[in-house]
Amino acid sequence: MEEAAEGPAFNREKTPSGSAVLVSAGVIVALLYWASPVLIPVALSILLTFLLSPIVEGLQKLRLPRIPAVIVVVLLAVTLLASFGWMTVRQFVSFANDLPQYRTNISQKIADLKRLGKGGPIGKVQKTVEEVKKQIDKEEGSKEMPKPPPPLPPAFSLWSMSLGAANAIELLGSAGLVVILVIFLLIDRVEMRNRLIRLFGFGRMNITTKALEEVARRISRYLLMQSIINGSYGLAVGLSLYFVGLPYALMWGLFAGLLRFIPYAGVWIGLVVPSALALAIFPGWLWPLVVVGLFLALEFTVAMILEPLLYGHSAGVSQVALLIAIAFWAWIWGPVGMIIATPMTVCLVVLGKYIPQLNLLVVLMSDEPVMQTETMYYQRLLASDYDEAYEIVDKYMEGDHAKEQVYDQVLLPALYQAKCDYRLGKLTPQDESFMQRATADIVDEIATNHQHVSEGDGAGAEQKQEPRRRENVAILGCRAHDETDALALRMLERLLESEQCQLQISDNPNDLNIDYLSRAGKPVLICIGSVAPGGVAKARHLAKRVRAELPNARIVVGRWGLASEFNEIEEQRKLLLAAGADRVVTTLMEARNTILEFCEAPDKPAADARSRDAKENSGNREEKENAVKS
Repeated sequence: MEEAAEGPAFNREKTPSGSAVLVSAGVIVALLYWASPVLIPVALSILLTFLLSPIVEGLQKLRLPRIPAVIVVVLLAVTLLASFGWMTVRQFVSFANDLPQYRTNISQKIADLKRLGKGGPIGKVQKTVEEVKKQIDKEEGSKEMPKPPPPLPPAFSLWSMSLGAANAIELLGSAGLVVILVIFLLIDRVEMRNRLIRLFGFGRMNITTKALEEVARRISRYLLMQSIINGSYGLAVGLSLYFVGLPYALMWGLFAGLLRFIPYAGVWIGLVVPSALALAIFPGWLWPLVVVGLFLALEFTVAMILEPLLYGHSAGVSQVALLIAIAFWAWIWGPVGMIIATPMTVCLVVLGKYIPQLNLLVVLMSDEPVMQTETMYYQRLLASDYDEAYEIVDKYMEGDHAKEQVYDQVLLPALYQAKCDYRLGKLTPQDESFMQRATADIVDEIATNHQHVSEGDGAGAEQKQEPRRRENVAILGCRAHDETDALALRMLERLLESEQCQLQISDNPNDLNIDYLSRAGKPVLICIGSVAPGGVAKARHLAKRVRAELPNARIVVGRWGLASEFNEIEEQRKLLLAAGADRVVTTLMEARNTILEFCEAPDKPAADARSRDAKENSGNREEKENAVKS
């Protein structure tokens, strides 16, 4: 009674409602927005800590104490960034001073564009706009023209200068805060990790430790590889622009490398200014097009060759989720948010992987498949999409999966699920019929399209083996109940064809032609096919009937579709063995091997074979039980 009373109380445990989740999300977004002056330096400090931690650990392996190692690494990083910043400022000032020299080329390009627009679509649009503007001016000519705004007082200009100085001081203060936080985070990394573990509780130490280690590993690897890739990209851009003759090539290469930390958009932002400068300083259109082509060629090389070679195409986040994350963080934190969007999204995906309440994040953001192949195949059959269902099967076979694996791991599980849904009233007879026809067609397509592969693989092995006595045995397949059982037997027939073994399938389970089999004088094996759920009683009835009329026949019952239901398989195995079956198999591969074994020794008495098979089944059952316990 106490247990019964506890059950409803547990089921009535409160879970967050949809409105509570929305309110919590709104509060978090508001805090992220309003606390950005503090949170942005903290986020940048954490990212730089992940980036510099492997370097500090490398220096520690060289016998350098941790605090000196941290100071050396941070000083080198600050010096490097300051040097690049100083050179960039110098080149930018020089560029601003030299820009008036290019007025002639700019005027020439504008004139070329105007000549291109005259008489063409651009010119027609421009002419239409001018006519509409004249008409509006004529109608509003009588209205009084607005007075120009009064000039700004000197106090306003002074206030603007003060505001600019305050922004500069704030920027320098944030940079100093980042440096200080990075130093202390690198020094107290172990202590901070222990505090996080204590915060989540020692009872969750296993989950917390794994989550922290995976976050650190994935983000450190991502930032390190991105730094190498983007640095190489920026260097290649700078050298290419230098040889082209574009001024301030070092500055444009640095900008290109830094902007590439912004996924997707950064490359094109870095392309705009050098391309515009090339239009301004080079006469004609050839060299500006060469600059654009260099950017595109380098980006293609890095994205298609260097990135997959070093760390793959992504950081474990789907492309759509990453684009949405970039838009969100850019809205919250501006350009800095675009830079940290990928690491923050990786953190959320890892947390969702280890915290069940956040598993929704893994489903929405991770780039890992959310459905297994058999589930995707069944879903496409539910949508009556035969083409995509076959495409899923074909892609599965291209991934080094043999034909029997496709049958056992994709087609049969889908048939099992279809029978379950039909028995529960979730499928109509028309739906089930379509799935059976589609699967039958796919079985034929597999046998036709992949026959040459099977022949090529089995030719050499067949020549080395002695001829088998497969033509001197009679093998009959009989469905236990419905068309799904017959379809499974057709798959088994396709598997045996590649072994030069013929399986004759009886369309009517009530007409096994036992008189003919008993007069044929050949060893007989009858395979009873039954796809779960249901059909056990029919299979038992057939096994008893065959055992009574053909005492020396070998009887194999294929109970397919229950590969993951260990207890149910064992219960049904006992019933079928007691009904006269010699062997109960749960996969088509196991059925094929059993039939081939019978073809090798067809004269063995059935009683001896049943005794030996019972021992093998007992041994296999013990192994499975031990595996389940472990």
